[in-house]
Amino acid sequence: MQSIYICPKCKAPLIFEERVAKCTAGHSYDRAKEGYYNLLLTNVGGTHGDNKEMILARRAFLDVGYYAPLSDALNALVCRYLPENGRILDAGAGEGYYTGRLAEALAAEKKDSEIYSFDISKEAVRRLAKRRADLHPAVAGVYDMPVGSESVDMLLCFFAPFAREESLRVLKKGGYLCMAVPEREHLFGLKKKVYADPYYNEVSEEIPEGFSLIESVEIREEIALTDPSHIRALFEMTPYAYRTGKEGRAAVYALNALTTDIHFRLFLYKKI
Repeated sequence: MQSIYICPKCKAPLIFEERVAKCTAGHSYDRAKEGYYNLLLTNVGGTHGDNKEMILARRAFLDVGYYAPLSDALNALVCRYLPENGRILDAGAGEGYYTGRLAEALAAEKKDSEIYSFDISKEAVRRLAKRRADLHPAVAGVYDMPVGSESVDMLLCFFAPFAREESLRVLKKGGYLCMAVPEREHLFGLKKKVYADPYYNEVSEEIPEGFSLIESVEIREEIALTDPSHIRALFEMTPYAYRTGKEGRAAVYALNALTTDIHFRLFLYKKI
């Protein structure tokens, strides 16, 4: 089956050989030793996306299973709506926790599918490729996806920037967009330890232009962290770690236990 990936330079389809991807115009992209392709075009140097420390913290926390309720809700939605032989694109897959569990759920349901996953962070994609090289890992950005037009049945946007025009372009007519956002009281217990005046999250109910809302699913659980390393990993995988002063950081690192809500909203939209 033809890959959904296209050349980021000329937009021609990419042909994947043993260790290289090429287009008919002669542009080529080598496969990294970990098994991914870098399809990100940029003239700006430095780190893109989450840094190594945030990625390692997120992987350490997620792999324990604290966010499994969100992952399970995603799996149920996709298994219910994905057409047979459907193609899924995770645009902002990180290190692959959700995508990997989704692949396992689809296999258990004996649903034939093909999953593609990319992230703008090379550090994240390296770990994604080591975890599940079969998920077609690539380095790419959401605002210029190296993906063919109308080639995707289900697009995932999990805590990543939402590029509406690109999302509409890559989705087939009648294709689905699944978005995950933090709900009102997500991690409020952690915020109370960090901030003198903790704030609630705002959740927009506005339906993106070009889509209709199919389902909205609220996921809410209370989690108890009794391992200080898990508390530290949770803190360091969030933006709070980089917005918090010395006193707030010290207060979190001194914790031996933490109870907090995890509170998410899943939106499933259909391309009109």
